[in-house]
Amino acid sequence: MKHTFIREKSFYRKNCVYQIVDWFEYSEEEQQAARHSRKQRQLATLPKNKSLNDKHSRDMFEWLVQNNFGKDDYSATLTFAEEPTNEVGKRLLDNFIKRLRRLYRKKGLRLDYVAVTEDRASGNRLHYHLILNSGNRAIMRDEIEKLWHEGYCNVDRLQPNESGLTELCWYLEKSQKNAAKHKRAWTCSTHLKRPDIITDDNAISRKRMRTIQKAARNDDIKSEVEKIYKNWTCIESEIGVNEVTGRQFARFKLIRKPLPGKTRRKTERAAACSMPLRQNKNNLRI
Repeated sequence: MKHTFIREKSFYRKNCVYQIVDWFEYSEEEQQAARHSRKQRQLATLPKNKSLNDKHSRDMFEWLVQNNFGKDDYSATLTFAEEPTNEVGKRLLDNFIKRLRRLYRKKGLRLDYVAVTEDRASGNRLHYHLILNSGNRAIMRDEIEKLWHEGYCNVDRLQPNESGLTELCWYLEKSQKNAAKHKRAWTCSTHLKRPDIITDDNAISRKRMRTIQKAARNDDIKSEVEKIYKNWTCIESEIGVNEVTGRQFARFKLIRKPLPGKTRRKTERAAACSMPLRQNKNNLRI
């Protein structure tokens, strides 16, 4: 009988509120080469292009949005009075972000953002979507809107629900699906909190995989997953067999459950955004 083991791979970071978990079945032939005796951790990198990293790009996009932004932050839509080329539009967006950074610096804050491009490839006129921090509402929506000089800018407060910002991510991810080959449809600021990719070959047994597969057939997957990942709510799951390898897999997207009767402490992002910038000898923020 062929022996197999299950690898658990997760996008996770301490104090994160959202994580993505994959289970993969490995065969006996791959065991010696692939199996790790201990849990492995490495920092996730941003995807370089669309064709090789489309799935990774969507995973990273969702993780960054869910873990770096919340109900005190903003989403913005930027349109053009006269539609430019993609190259000119990109330059105008970069200039807008530079003006935003100056605004945030004046208030002793750091700008965190994710920007998504929608162009003719998606069947629309060129426009941009931004998700950005508010500095605990120190930055007002009309202050942001006044900095866009090329057309219409509308800024709204984010409205997460029990699934966090999942619906917003799904809406914006259509841009990645329609992006040109070798092109990523989104970009982000460099200081966002990023996930670690953690692999563990000893956490999940084959029996547990069979239990999950049975639960999926009986529409009981959510409760079974939440027994394994306590303090997390399963908001999406996919159970099946890889069409190429013929081996079993499972995928879960999880939101951390709120602590009853307690307020969670500031996330790393909120703390960083509320810190004043360092000052030079003339007492000017830089």
